[in-house]
Amino acid sequence: MKKIVVFGDTSFAGIVGEYINSTNLAEVVAYTLDSAFIKNRTSFEGFPLIPFEQIENRYNPIDFEMLIAISSVSQMKHLNSIKFYEAQKKGYQLFSFIHPTAFVANSATIGANVLIFPHAIVEPQAIINNGVFVRSAAYVSHETEIGAFSYLAPRAAFSGKIKTGNHCFFGTNSTIRDNVNIGDNVIVGAGATVLKNLPNETILKAADCDILPIDRFKLKL
Repeated sequence: MKKIVVFGDTSFAGIVGEYINSTNLAEVVAYTLDSAFIKNRTSFEGFPLIPFEQIENRYNPIDFEMLIAISSVSQMKHLNSIKFYEAQKKGYQLFSFIHPTAFVANSATIGANVLIFPHAIVEPQAIINNGVFVRSAAYVSHETEIGAFSYLAPRAAFSGKIKTGNHCFFGTNSTIRDNVNIGDNVIVGAGATVLKNLPNETILKAADCDILPIDRFKLKL
């Protein structure tokens, strides 16, 4: 069984570790973080918490793989990709995890450090690039390519032949129609629907709904 060191100390990192350890696919044995953020702590979620600067001395890259569990909404932009390449430089193979309840087509392409959560679907000939997180019940249709280090929140839905850029965020219940191209660093809010191409650095929100008191309506029975 593969032994995994997880980079991160947020609730997201803890969730990822629990998912992995609930299967027989791999085992999380430790967490790591830059020493400046560890302070006096020695553990996280009951596992050793080791300074990233020293991690290869305790967990040799020959015997252990690493998973960068930083969501794309972290305060430091692109921190997930920065740590991905730093881990590679240390000699670590980046671990990808597909939950047993997810469906991933045999013809789909899955990169390194990819997380596919329970009940997600990745259809034939889809491409999930490095560092992408596909949360529970998200749907990636055929021939769609998700750019590196992007984040698909629960129930985000992608129709066929979509191409997204890198470092994108798609909120819960967002929907992207087929044959749409999306640039880099795009944020699509929860419940938003994308019907046309989006350029780089775009933020698309769902329409706000006014909450009106019930006495504004006259009901006819």
